[in-house]
Amino acid sequence: MILPRPELAKPVNPSARTLKYETIRNWLSDRISSGEFACGAQLPSEHDIMAQFNVSRVTARQAFDALRQSGLVVAQRGKGYFVARLRADASLERLESFGEMMAPFGIETSSNVLELSEVPADEATAKALGVHREDTVTRLVRSRLAGHTVVSLDISHYPIKLGRRLMTLDLANQDVFLLLENHIGVELGYADVEIDVTQIDACYAPILDISSAEPVIRLLRKTHDNSGQTLAAEEIYARLDAMRFHARIPRW
Repeated sequence: MILPRPELAKPVNPSARTLKYETIRNWLSDRISSGEFACGAQLPSEHDIMAQFNVSRVTARQAFDALRQSGLVVAQRGKGYFVARLRADASLERLESFGEMMAPFGIETSSNVLELSEVPADEATAKALGVHREDTVTRLVRSRLAGHTVVSLDISHYPIKLGRRLMTLDLANQDVFLLLENHIGVELGYADVEIDVTQIDACYAPILDISSAEPVIRLLRKTHDNSGQTLAAEEIYARLDAMRFHARIPRW
């Protein structure tokens, strides 16, 4: 494999506190995050890394093992290492933003804003937000990206007063939860979540790189502030291999 020019690689400084394998791990992780090594792409071999960074096979393997443990890389016996399809790890014990879900991977997150508009509320949206049918609400449709990989499609509706404030903010590079807390001064309280498996509208299927006949995970989430006021009604769609849930459930 032809690696990027040597000057792009972070030099290994034996006197630095960062261990050599960590430097290599970070170098590879940065390029996965940037999309230079795309989902499914084959990564440099252990021999490539040994030559590029002047390290032993043990050190090169440590770097790849660290990436495997974080879920960024998969190994195929006899073939080498490949960029894994990223999977959001969603806790059912705490209300988390998309960026917080992806933080353990060390991957930058962003959004493509596909639609930002004011629309009349349909019956389901009106019920979820506690407004009247046909009342004007803010509709936000985004594809959520980890690095350059689309992980989910989010369709969100907000009461118009709150939605108009969000419309002026950086919805492409900031999580809405953080914008609510840090820029609008809303204290998030809790969310009601339902999870099922369904099919996505045909117009959105290509965004997730699937056919409209394929099943997807759907989260229906109503987010509330500390007083119980509904802030958002969301539909979050993800491929079956793009999201994982975990919870600790006590017996008593």
